[in-house]
Amino acid sequence: MIASGAQRRREVLLDLIELRLAPSAAVAAVRELPWDSDVELVLLTRAHVVAMLQRYLRCELNEADLEAWADAVEGRDDIGAEPGDEELLRAFVFETANPMIAEPISDAFARRWVERLGGDQRPPSAATG
Repeated sequence: MIASGAQRRREVLLDLIELRLAPSAAVAAVRELPWDSDVELVLLTRAHVVAMLQRYLRCELNEADLEAWADAVEGRDDIGAEPGDEELLRAFVFETANPMIAEPISDAFARRWVERLGGDQRPPSAATG
């Protein structure tokens, strides 16, 4: 039973970082999980973040969706960051989860982050997701 519980938790976390569900459903599901974890069950990668930003730039997500997503990711013990990119990814998550402190989420914000993360530079309408 323990393995299946851990697997379920991992799937819920992947639903969030890959946003495989509606944003509100993914965030709500993660909020039902315990915060503490001895291990990182999933890794947030540059590719996850770029995909999220491209979805925002294609108007598939709005500012509130992106902020709620980042807020749900921020500070979780069970979500790690891609090795070598931890500082950059944590900075993105913090800035996105806290737009009143950092910078409001906008197209310019998203494009700068896509560039910093080395993502696809095609116009959002031409990007595939």
